[in-house]
Amino acid sequence: MQERLIQLLEAISGAARPVGANELAQLTGLPSSTIYRNLTSLIDCGFLEEVDGGKRYVLGMRFVKIALTGKADSHVISAVASMMRRLVSDLGETAFLARFRGGRVDLISLETPSDPTIPYIYPGLGPRPAHACSSAKAIAAFIAPLLREELLETRPLRFTDKTIVDPDLIRKELSQVQRYGYAVCDGEIDEGVTSIAVPINIDRLGSIFSIGVVGPSNRIKPAIQGRILPVLLQENVRAAAAIQHCSIVDAETTNSRTLAAAGERTNTAH
Repeated sequence: MQERLIQLLEAISGAARPVGANELAQLTGLPSSTIYRNLTSLIDCGFLEEVDGGKRYVLGMRFVKIALTGKADSHVISAVASMMRRLVSDLGETAFLARFRGGRVDLISLETPSDPTIPYIYPGLGPRPAHACSSAKAIAAFIAPLLREELLETRPLRFTDKTIVDPDLIRKELSQVQRYGYAVCDGEIDEGVTSIAVPINIDRLGSIFSIGVVGPSNRIKPAIQGRILPVLLQENVRAAAAIQHCSIVDAETTNSRTLAAAGERTNTAH
């Protein structure tokens, strides 16, 4: 029984588009009666979802969440290592990768500039506040609503005079992040430090990852629109493709729903 369920999940996850019962029978060699019985079981537990009026099937939210949030940090970091290096090379600032898991956002990888003559910011790894850090804002704005509620703190801390702690203002800012497609932390955690992050959109879960750069405010702020944002929007598509093990074309299709507007607004201030 378990082996048959696994066969169906493997066939559906490996398909380039939603598949029907007849296709699954051909792919797995299982009898139609077994196919339908096991499809019902997988739908009931949230591992599959019906599309196209119940004629075809895709992986369900529960399965996607388990598969993607369960990826080891080392695997994700390895997948996007080349994108991180390109960010540092192109922008000359510290690059970071963040992920949502267990109701919080953590910075899980940092790539720093190699030029010892130029000072850079090292933010450190670990938890980041969703109301103040660009990496966490980018995730909170685009993640599935159910997961967003896990992320937002009921009593957010004030780090500097620029930190927003009013819940209504926090949600207003997240709406702006959704509109423009990127998030900024301008001295909200450390004075004189600015970071910018864009979401990495993952299938129907939304952005459970984000990627960005951090540096001195006097270098970051003037370069956001003209230089930093275009590079980030390019690399986050590659990062989504690498994390999902899909093609660049598939990743661009997935990301276009939330990030197309950002590309059109690169000349608009946040």
